[in-house]
This record gives sequence, C-alpha cells and structure tokens, in this order.
Amino acid sequence: MLQWADDLKVANSDLYLDSCRPRGVCFVSHAHSDHICCHERVIATPATAKLAHHRIGMTCAEPLDYRRDLQRDGDTIVRLLPAGHVLGSAMIHVTRPEGTLLYTGDYKLRASRTVESAELQSADYLVMESTYGVPMFRFPPADLVAEQLVDLVRGALRDGRQPIVMGYSLGKSQEVARILADAGIAMTMHGAVATISELYEQLGVPVGKFRRYQFADFHGGGAIDLQERGALLAPPYVARTPFVTRFKNPCRIILTGWALLKNAIYRYGADHALPLSDHADFDELLETIERVRPKKVFTHHGYREFVDELQKRHIDAELARPDEQLMLFE
Repeated sequence: MLQWADDLKVANSDLYLDSCRPRGVCFVSHAHSDHICCHERVIATPATAKLAHHRIGMTCAEPLDYRRDLQRDGDTIVRLLPAGHVLGSAMIHVTRPEGTLLYTGDYKLRASRTVESAELQSADYLVMESTYGVPMFRFPPADLVAEQLVDLVRGALRDGRQPIVMGYSLGKSQEVARILADAGIAMTMHGAVATISELYEQLGVPVGKFRRYQFADFHGGGAIDLQERGALLAPPYVARTPFVTRFKNPCRIILTGWALLKNAIYRYGADHALPLSDHADFDELLETIERVRPKKVFTHHGYREFVDELQKRHIDAELARPDEQLMLFE
C-alpha cells in the first residue's frame, strides 16, 4: 500500500504523505516548516491548516476533523487521528480494498499540556516516524524535566541572570510556556514564539500570560526589572546571536530530545540541555508497533538501525524510502 514516487504516497492513489514538493493531493501531518508545502489540495486538521497558512500561506481545501471519515475516489477512506506532536498534528489512517495503512507523521504517546494525546488504530501497514529509534533515547518522565526547568529558571532569576529558554517556535515553546506559567513564572517571548502562541490562544489552547519581547525592556536605562520580564522564550537559532550574547551572564537552557547526547550543550550553545521532546522515544516506538499490530512496518525520518532492531525482534520491517546508496547498484 506504500509507494515511493519521489516522495511517500499511498499506492494506487494520488495521495502523497507529507511531501516537501507541490503535489496535486497531499496529507500534511503538522505545520512544522519541514512538513508543509503549497499543494493544490491539502488534507489536514483545521488547526494545522491555520498554522500552515500563517507560516507559508498554504490553503487547505479539505480540512478534516479528527476521527471523521472522508471518502475519496470511491474506494479510499481516510481518517485523521491525534498525533500528540504539536497543535493540530495528525496521523492518517487509510482504508483501501487491498488493506489498511497508518502513517504517523511526527508523533509521541506521552501526555502533553498543550496537545491532545495521540490515538493509535490497528492497520495492516504502519509507516512510522522513528527519529529516536535507538535504545539510548529513553526520555525521563515529563514532570521530572518540568521540575528541572523550573528550578533552573528560578535559580537564574535568584542569581540575577537572564534565563533564556530555547525551543522550537511551534509546539515546544508553547509547552514550555505552560510549564512556566503553571509554576507562576513571568515570561517574555521572542516575536516568532509570541506569534505562534497568539495563534494557540485563538485556537482555544491557553499558554499563559506573556509579554512580547521589546529591546528597551531588557537593555538600556528603561529596562524593566528582571523578575517582571521573567524567562525569555526564544527559538534555538538565537543561541549564538546578539539576541543572547549581548546579555552579560545569561542562563541558556535548550529543550530537545537530543539533550541525551553528551555534546548537546556545545551543539546548541547552551549552559543546560533538558530532554523535553515532541517525538516518541525508543520505547514508545516499540509500543506503537505492539498496539497497531501491523503485518509490515516501514520506518521514516530516523535511524537506519531501528529497522535492524525490529528485524532482530522478528518484525517485518524496512525503510519507507529506498536506500539511495543501494539503488545505485540495481
């Protein structure tokens, strides 16, 4: 049921899956920039459609709510399920005469403060994102990471250091905002983070009270008190820019699943790295397979070794995208 045609698509149909090139019909799992493109027709949740329209001007001809069937071309039924990744993120379940397919896109099974929890549905074929598909990526409980974040931010404020908390503008920063807001910590947001947070609020997901970053609030004679401006939430790309380096002694905190790597603080230019991720970890990937019970698994966007791991467990698995190196010798 899966075909590689310069991108993933459902075999015997015109439906592409998260294609990064313009297509006639494409399912868009969520609104991160590496998953959206201007297609002729898009299947996505209403929240993804709104977020994607803001980011690249994408229009959505077929917004589809979770758990509602949509019949296409007579013999294809699609249904969107919550993916637990970022607001509006979805998996797609496809039913065709030859069987059923579940494509996860980016997802996680752990609970979130800002995103509906993922739902899995059994399928004959499972196409799964496997970013963290090696055993070293087992994330600690989210509540423990939240406590560590709050302690670091409070410690920095107590010591007169500006805490700068870095995470992706869409999804991670809003989760961080809720953690800090629930702990009673004031927040200021970089413009990119503030704009997405405002969209979350419009879509009915509160992230907590925040102010939008203004240079004068942080620097010069008119700067406001550190406790009032609180934690500064920003995207990771600012770590080595004047946005951060102009502070005399900032406390730079990065939130990412890659925090489990030994060199994470150097990789991101941070003082602290905490493993808060919007993706499934190794154990959740295995749990997904147990719950979906597929005949065959295709892995996508992850470690090649995950296929080897599954095959050792006697699971029929292969890469969703053909191995380009091997294709040279066909």
